[in-house]
Amino acid sequence: MAPRAWYEALDAGIRFPVRVLHAAGLETCQSCEGGEGHAYYDPTIDMVARADDVDGFAALRALEDYGLHVATVSIVWNIKNGLPYEKLWRIVLFGSARERAKEWPSFVHKYVAADSSNGTFDAD
Repeated sequence: MAPRAWYEALDAGIRFPVRVLHAAGLETCQSCEGGEGHAYYDPTIDMVARADDVDGFAALRALEDYGLHVATVSIVWNIKNGLPYEKLWRIVLFGSARERAKEWPSFVHKYVAADSSNGTFDAD
C-alpha cells in the first residue's frame, strides 16, 4: 500500500477501489473517477498487464468482494508508431465510490493473522 498522502491525491470517487487493488497486491498505473471534465466517462482503473495475464481477473474478484461492481474488464494495447507497445488491464466500474473515499480495505496482500496458540504475529 502507498502512503496515506498518495491516496489523498486521487479522485475521491476512485480512491477506495484503488486501495482495494493495492491491498490485494495489484499495481495500478492510472485511475479516474469519471464524469464530466474527467478523462473517462465512467470510473476507470488501468493496471500494467504482466506476462501471466491474470491480474484483471484478480482485480475483478477483489473489487466485487468489496461491493465495488465492475462493468467491464478488458486488455487494452497502447499503440506507438503504428505498433502495440504496452498492454494494460482496464477495469471500468458501474459507479463512483465517492461515499467510500475514506474507507480502507480490511485485508492486505500476504497478511497472516495472529497465531492464537501462542499470541504472536506471523507476517511476510
